Amino acid sequence: MNNISIDISGRIDPEKVLVLRVINDVAKELNINFFVVGAFARDVIFEHIHRISAPRMTEDIDIGIEVESWKEYKHLTDTLIEHGHFSPTNLPHRFSASSFSTFIDIVPYGEISDENKRISWPPNHNIIMSLLGFEEAYRSALNVRLSNEQPVDILIPSVPALTLLKIISWDDAYPERERDAFDLLFILEKYNSIDDIQNKLYETHVPLLTEEEFDLKLASVRLLGREIAQLSSTETVRTVETILDRETNEDQELRMLSQMVKGGSLQSKRFNTALQLLKKLLQGIREEI
Repeated sequence: MNNISIDISGRIDPEKVLVLRVINDVAKELNINFFVVGAFARDVIFEHIHRISAPRMTEDIDIGIEVESWKEYKHLTDTLIEHGHFSPTNLPHRFSASSFSTFIDIVPYGEISDENKRISWPPNHNIIMSLLGFEEAYRSALNVRLSNEQPVDILIPSVPALTLLKIISWDDAYPERERDAFDLLFILEKYNSIDDIQNKLYETHVPLLTEEEFDLKLASVRLLGREIAQLSSTETVRTVETILDRETNEDQELRMLSQMVKGGSLQSKRFNTALQLLKKLLQGIREEI
């Protein structure tokens, strides 16, 4: 993981900082690794670090915790409840913050998963979830400081890691994860607006820029694809490649694109732009495989 701390203290809702402080303290006490994922991670990266407005701000927080067993998972969640800041809900992975209206989804990954990086939630095991990509996302995570007063540091995925998690999550729960399709299109459209990405393109990827006729958006998405391939295991990158290959095949249903441009025509300019961006992402991934 990246040990450089990015300081955004004072930019995050103090109540969310309190929630993450409690989780951080308990995780340290139990020697459990965790990082923030989902839409809150997207907000931290784009809205709070890079000042790029997100399409919808989220009130909820998703975290991944690295555990070996359901016993260890329950130990952590029971400890959080005992601290008085969290209450269980009717979903096994979802907890509510006692002080304000925020839900916290706590998803386990690591040795708790099977050989296919999947988990099934007890007691009925009727909820099955893919955790493919979580380990890579944790290893490449960014260290972000949320508060300098009683310092609170959290780990969030890099943009390439967040992108691959969005792709896998969307595919794993289609059609319920429509918001992942929205978020993925947002990332592809805005990646070139991150200052260090433009610098990277001009300093070390001029041939890529030239091939894309200095279209920063297309070049940045190809670069994003290359970065996803570089951080991913063989299994993860092949899974992402398979998903994108299917979802950019114009002889198929194009389900992801239909959700990305929901309400718009499949022949619209926005649809064609989204398709082009997905194809460039896949091209970048294949350039590094």
